[in-house]
Amino acid sequence: MRRKDLFIALLVLWPTIACAADALEASYPEGPLWRGGKLYFAEMAADRVTVSDKRGARPFFTEKGCGPTALAPYGEGFLVLCHRGGRIVTVDKKGRALRRWDRDEGGRRLMNPNDAAADGSGGVYFSDPGPFAERSRETPLGRIMHLSADGALRRVSGPLAYPNGVHVRDGALYVSEHLRGRILRFPIGAAGRLGAAHVFADLSGRPPAARYASPYPLAGPDGLEFGPDGALYVALYGEGRFARLSPAGDLIGFIDMPARFLTNIAFGKEGFATTGTFDNRSPSQAGEVTTGAGVP
Repeated sequence: MRRKDLFIALLVLWPTIACAADALEASYPEGPLWRGGKLYFAEMAADRVTVSDKRGARPFFTEKGCGPTALAPYGEGFLVLCHRGGRIVTVDKKGRALRRWDRDEGGRRLMNPNDAAADGSGGVYFSDPGPFAERSRETPLGRIMHLSADGALRRVSGPLAYPNGVHVRDGALYVSEHLRGRILRFPIGAAGRLGAAHVFADLSGRPPAARYASPYPLAGPDGLEFGPDGALYVALYGEGRFARLSPAGDLIGFIDMPARFLTNIAFGKEGFATTGTFDNRSPSQAGEVTTGAGVP
């Protein structure tokens, strides 16, 4: 058996520890992040970031009109992405706002910041996808932004067809290009610059999720992160499942989850956390954050 085939076989047999899973109700949750033994996650429909630990869940940051979808470590605190507000906000360890940006260094306005990942050098990459609409497949406006440790905000890639999830690993930035159904891999260069992308995985030809009567027209890859088993887990928004990919980008299989509109996943020493909503049109936009040991 070839080494690659052996690795894929081991991934298929990797145990799922479902008995340890737990669920927490939330309003359109996104962007889970484990930090210091606590789980942080954004609640877009509630204009807040929530923190959860052994003492329970409580608000960490709230700002009217923000509509947050992600946060990432930045400085001594965090960077919060205000998706609906078209801005980014740095906050301290207690959730107090420090500084806001709504334009890059060239004066171009942010559109709708979506997902974020620390770059490993004190800065943060984040997606700024543009319109979530069919027209964005052929006329993409999305871009990848980089906020340096000293506060310089620059565009480092684009245009892309609704770049969504972002994740940094081994000197590369992985980006889910939602409306083209693929995962891109960018090598990271000096000062946060990105090299030319290559297609790490193309999921556009995946079979539809059979448990739904009709496919969601804007389904596609959302948040993504490598798990402790070495596989890349990709939330498939509108399909209620994760795609599980090998380190080479090969599709291993799918993992069904309760919420149809899965948004993201995060791993930490505490285990995993997934986010998703059941109905992306209802006023309450009720969703859940699922946590557990191992992998989903």
